[in-house]
Amino acid sequence: MSQVRPMVNGKLVRWSVYLSLLGILVPLLMALFMAHLLVWPDLNFGISWLNFGRLRVFHTNGVIYGWLGISFLAILNYIIPKLSNRPLISEKMAWAGLGFWTLGVAAGLVGILAGHMEGIEYAEMPWYADLLFVIGYVLASTTYLGTIFASREKHLYVSQWYFILGLTFTALNFIMANTIPMYVAPGAAGAAITGLWIHNAVGLFITPLGVGIVYYMLPVMLRKPIYSHLLSLVGFWTLAFFYPLGGAHHYFFSPIPWWVQILAVPLTAVLFVVVVTVVYNWLMTLKGDWHQVPKNPALAFVVTGIIAYMATCTQGPFQTLLTVQKVIHFTDWVVAHAHLALLGAFSFFNIGSILYLWPKVTGRKLYKPSLAWTSFVLLVLGFYVFYFLPITAAGLVEGYIWRSLAPFAESVIHAKPFWFTRVIGGYLIYAALLIFAYQLVMTVRKGEWIEEGAVEAATKESVLHARVFGSH
Repeated sequence: MSQVRPMVNGKLVRWSVYLSLLGILVPLLMALFMAHLLVWPDLNFGISWLNFGRLRVFHTNGVIYGWLGISFLAILNYIIPKLSNRPLISEKMAWAGLGFWTLGVAAGLVGILAGHMEGIEYAEMPWYADLLFVIGYVLASTTYLGTIFASREKHLYVSQWYFILGLTFTALNFIMANTIPMYVAPGAAGAAITGLWIHNAVGLFITPLGVGIVYYMLPVMLRKPIYSHLLSLVGFWTLAFFYPLGGAHHYFFSPIPWWVQILAVPLTAVLFVVVVTVVYNWLMTLKGDWHQVPKNPALAFVVTGIIAYMATCTQGPFQTLLTVQKVIHFTDWVVAHAHLALLGAFSFFNIGSILYLWPKVTGRKLYKPSLAWTSFVLLVLGFYVFYFLPITAAGLVEGYIWRSLAPFAESVIHAKPFWFTRVIGGYLIYAALLIFAYQLVMTVRKGEWIEEGAVEAATKESVLHARVFGSH
């Protein structure tokens, strides 16, 4: 008699999480070193592999593809079988996808340190790393999309819509970014295409996968349905139709046609509809259950990420106004804004989601739950108090000094105190993530076994799914 496969492959999820931890701890170590370089520029001792330009690219690619990308794989390996009510169509393909994805990222990061980079923002990994990454991406996407389409559920839940959008659009965007600017339309035209890629790497890869994860995790953690399925689909279609059109706002005051830059302003402003519908839907789902947040660290991470998502998506349309751009363009304000999205919002989403699913894929209770709260407090303190607020302020100081036509060195001198707080924040953030990783590892090694059997646990979860998601 053949053995029935479990709905979720716990080993696959666990190894995806382990690799994603490397994807955050190593690039963040480089970021911490870069923070020191801003204050003490000679700290790299003239070693080319430790130049700021290489480390910065290592950090951005490592976080996007190594941390967010692989942690997305881990969470999708859990959510998609649950929503599809069936195992992944091919766990071998999922394992192969994870392997090639990881090899591609590792090869790319080593190549970046060696100076083998392509001139495309967020896609600087050399061609040999791109090949490995693309194989991994195709295998992973085929597994997830195939599982969704093979489901016998009557309707797709909104999370699945977001996953389809993110996986499909990213494939098209990645091909565009690695071909058109370099081989078809170099120069100013290629820069415009690059701006579209930068824009869509965040908005049509990270955003739909992250938002889709919250649309699953928030109802499950609260044990209640989402407030409005209609609103969730309004936000989805607004993102799908309007987000790809505003990429030119990454190249204000550049050689690309002025009408393209002006058109990017209203097209970006329309995205505020996404913020209103999505965040309102989440907050109304939370209505009456805010008391659960201080009791559940996983929920606290997700809710804090929601607040950051609301802030960053409100900040985005505001800073496309040309009067604002005149001050913040090329300043540290933009750096703070990017970190508010990728760390403040989506990293918080993923950390909270991993804390939720970890006991379910290990069969053990979280080791010392107070550690999750410690990492939460350190991360909030390190990021918001010592990083985001000072670096945002530094951007305003720099912008107004530049507008005064004072020597550039003046802006560097005035920015240094803010950069020093960045170093302190970096240590706090890194400590928080080390504690997070330590808790996950120790849960597997010494966590208390969950007493109820697998059958009882699966039954309880299926009942919860039926109540939260109904027949979708």
